[in-house]
Amino acid sequence: MSKLTTTILLVLLFAVPAAAQEAFIPWANKFFTGKGETPPPVILQDFGTLPKGTVRTYRFKLTNIYAFPVQIREPKPSCGCLSVIEYSGKLEPRDSGHIDIKIDTSRVEGYKKIDLPVRFDLRDPKTGENLYSTALLEIRAVSRPDIEIRPGVVQFGTVPAGKKATQVVDIVYSGRQPKWKITEVGFKKDLFDVTVADLQVRGATGFQVTATLKETAPAGAIDEQIVLKTNDPVAPALTLMVTGEVQAALSLRGPDKDGLLRLPKVEVGKKFEKNVMVLSDKLFKVIKVEGQGDGVTVPILPGDAKKAQVITVTITPEKAGPIRKVLTVKTDTGDSATMTVEAFGIEPPQ
Repeated sequence: MSKLTTTILLVLLFAVPAAAQEAFIPWANKFFTGKGETPPPVILQDFGTLPKGTVRTYRFKLTNIYAFPVQIREPKPSCGCLSVIEYSGKLEPRDSGHIDIKIDTSRVEGYKKIDLPVRFDLRDPKTGENLYSTALLEIRAVSRPDIEIRPGVVQFGTVPAGKKATQVVDIVYSGRQPKWKITEVGFKKDLFDVTVADLQVRGATGFQVTATLKETAPAGAIDEQIVLKTNDPVAPALTLMVTGEVQAALSLRGPDKDGLLRLPKVEVGKKFEKNVMVLSDKLFKVIKVEGQGDGVTVPILPGDAKKAQVITVTITPEKAGPIRKVLTVKTDTGDSATMTVEAFGIEPPQ
């Protein structure tokens, strides 16, 4: 065999795998990176090193960059230590969505890699062909067995506005460092109070962390953290998730935490609908929604008084351009809640 032939074979040997690797990047990965960006072969979320028992959540954001709707199959993780809390089942053209996950390290010890395939289905409007692609998501974490948190999250649940709520978390250290301790606590002082006390544990060092939600906490979802600094050089800080919801007399489920309901771009004259849940701690009826206009409507349907009602926000753009309306939902009990609707009208294709 000549030297030239040998050289060509070596070039092909090393070049083909690289090209093949690039070719096998699923086009579904683009939903996680956006238009114009080259997606990585794997969409990665690395939680790093966590004490055993820690519960953490993460949101993968999605954007439909295509001109037709896409369906998302239910994502199924490869490990029971990971769960999918919520995911967008359908994305309209240029619509945004998400996949929310939760990892519980009480079921893991040491390094763990979890696969989460996400399949996207769509139909080509020109050919009618059904197309699909599976995005490759990978979640990593290291569960540290010498520090255990029980339970792994401060979860207040649903708390009526103006009421206190208390949750307790035990932290146990069974490592080799002498006099291991929590030296400092960081938290949002306008939302809750936190105290740390010694916890008697046989053969280990323990602390009990008590978090109390204040009566003055504002209505809305709670998504905060308590940071516990320690004298451990390996793990100088532990982070506790704090979750829950302070329920106002009337609240809306559907808009973001800031009260913003984002709708996709819609062609002028076409209609798009979005359901919003209205919640209360007492029976009520929605009697009217103020602030409608510019193609934004909310029809009020007759029905019985309930503690949960669904209203449908409809957008039918009258002209191209941005649309922003502040809607106030009013009930027969005198309670009200506000949300801001943002949309965008686009000219139909010629």
